[in-house]
Amino acid sequence: MTTSTKPYHLMTPAERTAWRIARNNAIAQKIADTKPQAPPVGSSVLGGTRATPAERAAIGTVIRKVR
Repeated sequence: MTTSTKPYHLMTPAERTAWRIARNNAIAQKIADTKPQAPPVGSSVLGGTRATPAERAAIGTVIRKVR
């Protein structure tokens, strides 16, 4: 997407539409190029189910060792 040659309020409706489409395409491309994010730290590895006390204890020992 290049910078426009005239301010938005001076563009014709067709130019505004073309500019918005180009801007949206640039945003969509930027999102597609980003890496998928890691799940949040507190989320369970079990697909959204709650961890059992034994699993929480195992995670806790790892956290304590890291600190």
